[in-house]
Amino acid sequence: MHTHFVGTVIYRRVNGELEFLVIDYKSTDPRTGKKTHLQTKFIGGTNKEHLNESVDATRDREVMEESSLIFLNSERIWQKDVSSEHTKYGFLVNFEDCWGKLREAPMNDNGDELSAPYWVRAEDLARTLFHSHQEMYMVACRTLGIF
Repeated sequence: MHTHFVGTVIYRRVNGELEFLVIDYKSTDPRTGKKTHLQTKFIGGTNKEHLNESVDATRDREVMEESSLIFLNSERIWQKDVSSEHTKYGFLVNFEDCWGKLREAPMNDNGDELSAPYWVRAEDLARTLFHSHQEMYMVACRTLGIF
């Protein structure tokens, strides 16, 4: 069965500065039960527990679960075939197109610890963003005209 990861870069401009919405994340290794180091990531996740779920449905579910936001408009900006069985996708969403109130408390997602979402200046994020989200970050920055 083909699986996918969907990351969503939610952005806004504040006083001319571009900001991205991120979460801090610690996952639990299912084999050892040990936590990873703290990782800063974009909102996202996989369809591994929802194998028949479409890419768009995964995107919408993950954004709602991790941020409490919903939106109508998004742009697919990135796609990467990791293997014949797994593809990664990246979407861009303007915060102005979102409804709801951002989640304010940390949460536990099947043993993974997620901070409340928070805003980071796009230019500052490159130093702290988890390595597997770097490619999506670069495409988002280029799409929004800052690189």
